Amino acid sequence: MTVGRGRAWARQLAKAAALRAITFVVARPRLDDFLRRQIYRFPGLAGRVRGAVALSRRADWQSLPILLSDEAELTDSARQVLADLRRALDHEPTP
Repeated sequence: MTVGRGRAWARQLAKAAALRAITFVVARPRLDDFLRRQIYRFPGLAGRVRGAVALSRRADWQSLPILLSDEAELTDSARQVLADLRRALDHEPTP
């Protein structure tokens, strides 16, 4: 393996690891808030992080599905609201 290929491979590996780390953090709001507060204490680092995320071609980590709690854990009123929302989503509007 040439030096150029090795560097490219290492860079690609680092990007993949960073995207996995971002996905992990974004899925946990408390951790996300904590890390953002820590990063923004250092303006240079914050700019680099923002730039790296902006240059990232993958945006799937930005639209992670919302983790729903088990319906058994919901209150009766919350279950009713969930049922109403599902019914509204299934209902097609008439023109």
